[in-house]
Amino acid sequence: MRRTNIVFQSKKSHRLMALALSAVVGLTATFAAAETVTPTGNTYGFAGTNARYYTDYMTLEEEQQIAKDLAIEVASEGFVLLKNENNVLPLAKGGKVSLFGMHSVSLIASTSGSAGGSTGANGIAESTLQMAMEKAGYRVNAKLVDLYTKHKTLGTTSNELPMSYYSAATISSYNGYGDAAIIVFSRTGSEGGDKLVSNVTDHSNPRDHELMLDDNEKALVKHVKEHYPNKPIIVLINSSNILQIPELAEPKATSEYGVDAIFWVGNTGNNAIEAIGKLISGEVNPSGHTVEVWERDFTKGPSFTNFGNQTQNVDENGDTMDAFFYHNGEATKYATIEYREGIYVGYKYYETAADDMNAENPGSGDEWYDSQVLYPYGYGLSYTTFDWELMPAADTAITDPFQKLSMQVKVTNTGDVAGKEVVQVYANPPYTKGGIEKASANLVGFAKTDLLQPGQSQTVTVDWVAQDMASYDWNDANANGYTGYELEAGDYVITARSNSHDVKLSETYTVAAGMNCTTDYITGNEIESLFVDDFTSVNDSLLSGMISRATGLTQPAPASKTDREISDDTLATLDGQYSYRSYMDQGYEEWFVNEDGIPSTWTQAATRTEGEKAPISIMDMAGIDFSLKIEDGEVVQGDDEGSQKWEAFMNQLTWEEMASLVNNGGGVKAIDAVDVVGAGVNETPLQLSGGTLWACPPILAATFNLDLAEEVGVMMGNEALFKGCSYWQGNAMNIHRSPLSGRNVEYYSQDGVHGGKFAAAVVAGVTSKGVTCHIKHMMLNDQESYRDLNGGVSTWATEQVIREIYAKPFEYALKVGRSTGVMSSFNRIGMVNSQLNLAMHKLVRNEWSNRAIFETDAWQGTYCPLDLMVRQGDNQVLGAGTTLPDIGLEIGAWDADGNCVRVSDGAEGTFLSQTHYAAVRRSAQEILWNYANSSAVHNGYIGFEPCVLEFDSYAAQSLPISFGDVDIATITLADGAQLPEGFTMSDAGVVTSDGSLAEGEWTIDIKLNGIDGYITLGAQAVIRVVDALHVSNTSLKVGEVANVTVDAPYYAYEGLVKVNPRFVSTVKHTDGTPIAQGEMQGFGGKTILPGTGDSVGGTLRIQNWYWKDASQVQGNNYDGLGALAFADIEATDARYLETADVEAGNYYQAYLYEFRVSDEDAAKLAEYGLTAEKVMAPVTAYQGITYDYNSALAITGTPTKAGEVEITATLQIPLVRGFGSRFPNNVHVGSPTATEVTRTFTLTIGE
Repeated sequence: MRRTNIVFQSKKSHRLMALALSAVVGLTATFAAAETVTPTGNTYGFAGTNARYYTDYMTLEEEQQIAKDLAIEVASEGFVLLKNENNVLPLAKGGKVSLFGMHSVSLIASTSGSAGGSTGANGIAESTLQMAMEKAGYRVNAKLVDLYTKHKTLGTTSNELPMSYYSAATISSYNGYGDAAIIVFSRTGSEGGDKLVSNVTDHSNPRDHELMLDDNEKALVKHVKEHYPNKPIIVLINSSNILQIPELAEPKATSEYGVDAIFWVGNTGNNAIEAIGKLISGEVNPSGHTVEVWERDFTKGPSFTNFGNQTQNVDENGDTMDAFFYHNGEATKYATIEYREGIYVGYKYYETAADDMNAENPGSGDEWYDSQVLYPYGYGLSYTTFDWELMPAADTAITDPFQKLSMQVKVTNTGDVAGKEVVQVYANPPYTKGGIEKASANLVGFAKTDLLQPGQSQTVTVDWVAQDMASYDWNDANANGYTGYELEAGDYVITARSNSHDVKLSETYTVAAGMNCTTDYITGNEIESLFVDDFTSVNDSLLSGMISRATGLTQPAPASKTDREISDDTLATLDGQYSYRSYMDQGYEEWFVNEDGIPSTWTQAATRTEGEKAPISIMDMAGIDFSLKIEDGEVVQGDDEGSQKWEAFMNQLTWEEMASLVNNGGGVKAIDAVDVVGAGVNETPLQLSGGTLWACPPILAATFNLDLAEEVGVMMGNEALFKGCSYWQGNAMNIHRSPLSGRNVEYYSQDGVHGGKFAAAVVAGVTSKGVTCHIKHMMLNDQESYRDLNGGVSTWATEQVIREIYAKPFEYALKVGRSTGVMSSFNRIGMVNSQLNLAMHKLVRNEWSNRAIFETDAWQGTYCPLDLMVRQGDNQVLGAGTTLPDIGLEIGAWDADGNCVRVSDGAEGTFLSQTHYAAVRRSAQEILWNYANSSAVHNGYIGFEPCVLEFDSYAAQSLPISFGDVDIATITLADGAQLPEGFTMSDAGVVTSDGSLAEGEWTIDIKLNGIDGYITLGAQAVIRVVDALHVSNTSLKVGEVANVTVDAPYYAYEGLVKVNPRFVSTVKHTDGTPIAQGEMQGFGGKTILPGTGDSVGGTLRIQNWYWKDASQVQGNNYDGLGALAFADIEATDARYLETADVEAGNYYQAYLYEFRVSDEDAAKLAEYGLTAEKVMAPVTAYQGITYDYNSALAITGTPTKAGEVEITATLQIPLVRGFGSRFPNNVHVGSPTATEVTRTFTLTIGE
């Protein structure tokens, strides 16, 4: 893929417009004033493909090698250089280095649970740090490698090796490898658990959290500093969760733990660590930037006090707190979490607080900031320097929410080495104290340059839309009577920054009069507040505890027990969410269907017999759209052709088949009747279906290079095709709300825009190969603690916070990446589980206009009853609803008379539920629509009729297995299948007979591999051995002209054949009498020619040959050997016959290619008015000579009576072999032999 360094390069023109914030490199013209975006709608991710997808590589092995190189390239741009004191890096090649730390020999490549992966699983060996350094030209201390390898095997420690294990001999080895020391500190994340906030192993202080250096790690740093006082000490942070490391950042010479250089490398996957050698040596210049703010003290961060299980907090009595709702002073079984920091997440908190402090007291904010932040968001060092120059905008007035805006920056490499630079653009909107909450720094876009040589310049342009700077006024804070996105009047200060804190350039845009942003600039749909009323996402505790710029941004207090006290009604509501059945429908719901609300044309198949096939296949439905919704109690179906065809298709299904699609997820359940073969799913975001194990997604995001991200997506899509995976439970895109989240390893960024752009780029790449990405976990699933406990932790945040921060990655993935799938999350949003949350689903379906298939997270049943899910939430369950039948989907029974499903009425009876029927059918149709357009349909290949290979008996033939124009890489025998004796098959599917078999037929199971590059299907080949003489027709009628032809396609005249030597006949005279044995020397079988060692038994040409002189039989050299073949030329050599001699019969004997029947059989035919006639045809031989030969036998005439006639046809086959370029030729002697084939058949003559 050609790199253009565009923030998001689209293959579709509307996607570029949709993004509206891409960074186009090398442009010099600004947008015209007031140029606006035109909404184009949200195109379905598989649109225009007709469900046809192809790999970009010949084999999986080839793709995996290229993917390895790409993984290393990503790491080369994503590993972040955090510290480089006194420019100790790059390190001169050829040095001798020591690698310290237990994980220096066992890097954490991935984590566990959803983010797990297997190194070496794809046949490519895992790269090690030692390998990376040695490849880069360094020599590595083997003594230390052996030490750590030994204790890894023994399981001596869970993290870092205590200093007592470092022997004098080990320490002595530092002298030989004293050019530099590299220390590795590692952490792992995991699904189902956040990082510990206290009582951590190997920490003497019980209040330490897990992301601080433990006692052994600190001791190791001191040890290394002692032995490398004047040599570079480099620390590698092998953790996707950032670490709290202010002590390492201190000056090396004057601090206890300060080191020279620090790299953040995340979790390194299978091979990404190879980049570190390139970066340390300077072969590659670091260009990665942090994806979250690195705080000096995580416990002072804005989210720390309201995160996880809350045990990091103590109440006014000094007691450890928890995260549960309380009722009447007692803890309930329901957990809660409040996003009290609001929109001030990560860098937005620190930048805004510092700006406000500086505004009030100049300099105070900077001082406070430095005391809080170690490394800003978007921070990263380089080995070179850059100069930035602003290319001023032509017009800075904003007059329309859809107005296109841009900032152009000319970047010049002013250093001594080549490098890449990242330009980040932030907006600071006008803020009114007490009004809409607004951060003073909000990322709107970014761009990364090409590799710039020293002195080279490049202009990058970051584009966005005015509406991207709008703030969501969820509660009409500015009292203008409007709730929604607003661009308030005032100055919007746009800054180009090297990170979230360091401003390089600034430009101010102005909104003269405030504007309400009522519609989405991509879809054109109305924007309305959704998380209200029954789906509200706020409670009194959240609102009273949220921080605000109006009162000064400080760390919010945790929600107290009193804050978390709930009423009887609230507790009853939570308890009542456990189950749901159709009889609970009230009739006022948006999804409710009246008794007469089902279309009269809907019906379902009553039963399904084994092997039955419906008239319309799923393969017929690719590219066919439909319209279907529920409105005012009625199912409203489109009257367009596509909707009507989908109705006909769905009418073929049984009720049970439709229900199975909803009740069983993690792919698609098979429905044989309509050729839905079923499809499974693969989960981990780091390694799709056992393919490449990539570095963690935060490292990809740290590249700030969206072209690389889309390349990764395309590569993953290729792997999915090769691996037969059509559904991927990825990519994951929740927010790094807290560094302590257990699954930050899966999530891109702390910033919604940044994470969203990367999510969209990867999704677009994977989707381009027909793979459904179930992007996850939608949404506010930013912690593992209690996420799935009793319906999931109740997560509270204002709609502004949801839209501006936590929904943003999903918005990008669904509107720009055009994902065709979503995985909802375990947690509640407010009081409603996200899997059942109508507000969230309306946001996707209506406002964002995306018809993605929703599936639950791994279904545990409780508090996600599937009857309610299918009505107002997801399409299908991840798992099987049958595991918990009380709350799984109610199947009920199809009532053919009522044309509806009959379900329980909650007592002893049943009733017809049109609502349940409509909900299930609609979800099933949406699931199948997505399936029909995905790679799951295998490019429309269902199966193939058996390929029939017809061999002639006793003929050594080769025939290819073929299924029309289908492109097949290899064909192999199915497991347990065998070919008949005497047959072999190549990987190309060419079947070869050795000519040893008589007539017979065998059906062989085969496997077609790599159809269209990746599809594997079973098929059958029929090997049929037939008589060498073919008879065109054996059924005749009295009075109708006969047209029977006997020929021999394998033994065609002038053809090259192999004849099994056992079946080469004795040479006969043309009158049928055998040639005398004395005359046979040199003929038949495998005769060895004198002085040559060659045999007659190889490849032979079928050609008339002539025996010139009987006396030549006893010859013993080329000139003397008899039976010379007619060479088809005007001979100048006495050994060859002249054409005139052939015509005059001037030769001893001829053996001609000739069909015949006996005189007796000719007489039989005559009785019925038939004759056997030789069919003559011209052949053009060497040098253009043309003569006639007997090409076939024709039985002609008009039968005069009914009956049966058995006759035998014989074909004489002259065979010659020569010693040159032609068989025979005009240079050397030919060696003739011969055979004949016969066939007895019966002509049946009817009246």
